[in-house]
Amino acid sequence: MVDYDLIFNNCIIADVINLRFISGDVAVKDGIICAVGGSLGKGIDCGGAYLLPSFIDAHTHIESSLLTPVRFAEAVLPCGVTTVIADPHEIANVCGMAGIDYMIEQAARTPLDVKMMMPSCVPASDAESSGAILNAADVSAAMARADIFGLGEMMNYPAVLSGDREVIAKIDAARLEGKAVDGHYPLGSGDALISYAAAGITSDHESVDALEAIEKLRAGIDVFIREGSAGKQLEAVLPAAEGEYFGRVSLCTDDCNVSDILKCGHINRVVARAIALGMEPIRAIAMATINPARHYALSDRGAIAAGRRADIVLIRDINEMRPYAVYKDGVIVARDGIALCKTTLESCAAVLDTVKMPPLTADKLRFSSAAADIGIAINAGSLITDAVSSELCDNKLCVCERHSGSGRVGVCGLSGYGVKGGAVALSVSHDAHNIVCAGDNDTDMCVAVNALIASGGGMCAVRGGKVERILALPIAGLMSDMPPKTVAQELDSLNDFCRSKLHINPNLEPVMSLSFLALSVIPHIKLTDRGLFDVDKFKHM
Repeated sequence: MVDYDLIFNNCIIADVINLRFISGDVAVKDGIICAVGGSLGKGIDCGGAYLLPSFIDAHTHIESSLLTPVRFAEAVLPCGVTTVIADPHEIANVCGMAGIDYMIEQAARTPLDVKMMMPSCVPASDAESSGAILNAADVSAAMARADIFGLGEMMNYPAVLSGDREVIAKIDAARLEGKAVDGHYPLGSGDALISYAAAGITSDHESVDALEAIEKLRAGIDVFIREGSAGKQLEAVLPAAEGEYFGRVSLCTDDCNVSDILKCGHINRVVARAIALGMEPIRAIAMATINPARHYALSDRGAIAAGRRADIVLIRDINEMRPYAVYKDGVIVARDGIALCKTTLESCAAVLDTVKMPPLTADKLRFSSAAADIGIAINAGSLITDAVSSELCDNKLCVCERHSGSGRVGVCGLSGYGVKGGAVALSVSHDAHNIVCAGDNDTDMCVAVNALIASGGGMCAVRGGKVERILALPIAGLMSDMPPKTVAQELDSLNDFCRSKLHINPNLEPVMSLSFLALSVIPHIKLTDRGLFDVDKFKHM
């Protein structure tokens, strides 16, 4: 008789390979599942609970949680997440390779298995001013590293379509090493989409509806359905997974802040929502386990099957998807919503003191000739923004370059945000992460931006010339190493103040809605430190 380390008795096993639930035992030895089904001996009585493979997030940015990798692991392990495919292009745009190395080193201190991608677009495009530039030579060198899993989302799709040598060289460097190449092509269609796929792109998480997703699947690009804090496309895209393409559709969060993680969950929440929308539970589970494992050739995980890692989640209610026990490699890492892992924190000078800009003054907030006529309109629940007449804008938006001290400030009108009697500012501004600020008066906007300069980055709300709420994010201006609960409480307080006192559009996430308004690779119009940018024509206005 085999001397197993662990035996789970009396459980309902999610067989995601054959898309069914079965009853029986599961045995583990040396962190590996050795046997599944039948009676395998006396062990842990699961009381009829569901035993699932632990979850895999197919695409995420840890920095968007506002937590360091160590603190991020503390937040997501209790959600049943033991593997994430992470693209650290947020910190890379601020600190370059030093930021990427920081993320890798910190992640290695946790039981969470972080597959770190090499950012492909630092900066996202020439329209933005970032704190670093990573060229094809940098990417090629990184691809030879064992701790780099693949090439992160290729957001500069116009450069791919035009055959830009530098961009194509980055893709080729990953393919030469046999590593994955993630994509990012919002509204991609027709011959342009075929060309994008032909360059070697294997995934995309930007589909806004099922028709777009199906066209990408037919072009040979696997689809990740995003359901995060800002971008919520699950309901619209999920029908694409109902038919012949099911095995090539996975779930991802992309950007999910700590407050949402602690309140609602992480990728487990997305699985539960898919079930609530009518998907069979076993299929919803498969989209967060075996499907991403197959896409990334992670043949050692993603299923409850002999020979796979004992990455296991126990859940009592299949509809809620709230784990009461989580195992990584056969070792329990979370119980009843609490991470059990012991980790250490260590500061790194290379990712501190990253806000380097002169104080903002009111004279910098004057409109340019283009911005005098055209503003940006926010669409709730979407990252896509539209051009709108400045006459319809009730707020002002500015983006301040914060990496080199240039003093550049882009300014335009903003519609749909609705701040009244104050301003909101943050140094989390995808993807160059300059400081973005929205307000209804210049004085409060200057106070808000200058408060972030003093704090080394973060998020703040100002009313009547006074800083009312501030969340400091001293690590690259993006993250905090405080406990997740502390960061979530401060973020909630900030959001509550913005809703109740600044009267921001209740259909929006008050603070983080601003963070995508400078991203020059998502249609249709954005504002960078260099001015208004037409994403469709890919040129400044």
